[in-house]
Amino acid sequence: MSSWSHVAGIIRMDTIRGVVPMPDFDELIGKEVRFEDGTEVWDDAEKNPNKYLPMGSEGSLEKIVWINPDESYCAAYVISIFGDLRDHESAEELIEWFKKKVTEIDGCKFGWVRQAVITVNNDYYNKNVSWQFIGK
Repeated sequence: MSSWSHVAGIIRMDTIRGVVPMPDFDELIGKEVRFEDGTEVWDDAEKNPNKYLPMGSEGSLEKIVWINPDESYCAAYVISIFGDLRDHESAEELIEWFKKKVTEIDGCKFGWVRQAVITVNNDYYNKNVSWQFIGK
């Protein structure tokens, strides 16, 4: 029986658009790996895990970035991170990865974090773990 970790996280990011450049979200959060990607991508993800979203045996988490169409708002981006990781057993490891990313983003050259929250469920261990960013 496989162990699956199910993830739902969101980061709301503020910035001053027109002054601060838009980040490359693959560099800021990590790249995705899909089951059907070639061996080059899988090999690179194995050699450089910090460049990628957390992985399971069938691929990584996914991300979607929403960009506020009104450039006058500080609330500029919403980054959704989600997915189901096969053969990934540590909910705590995923929470720690998310905390690290949120900490790196908050106050970076591209902006700061307004809100962030994640919940992870591992069905094999029947474990649920959540975390929210409180800020400074």
